[in-house]
Amino acid sequence: MQKADFKAYICRPWCMFFSEDEKEEMACLGARVAARLAENGCIRTDEIRNVIKDRDVWEKHRAGLGRILCRVCEFCAEDCDFQSLEPSEDLEPCGGYIVLAHLLENGAVELRDLEYAL
Repeated sequence: MQKADFKAYICRPWCMFFSEDEKEEMACLGARVAARLAENGCIRTDEIRNVIKDRDVWEKHRAGLGRILCRVCEFCAEDCDFQSLEPSEDLEPCGGYIVLAHLLENGAVELRDLEYAL
């Protein structure tokens, strides 16, 4: 996945925290994992384009993504309110989390694929 694709298909459409001014290395671990899965041919970019923001899907995959992805994400310790014990109702997870939860929900990837892509 090209650098422009990374931002265009993962960050810009799905992440409420995305800023055009931020450097690429500021991307969340979820976005970087999704990009690696695409680069390795595990997922297609059209699977990312078809993502739907759905709180029920995020919650369903909270434990698995939290265990594999969030616990090692550099943003989780200080900047991530989504994984707190009582996140506010209007809070969304990062864009990478949204994309990966959708891919898990639709069977495009499995948790072990995410572990491999870390």
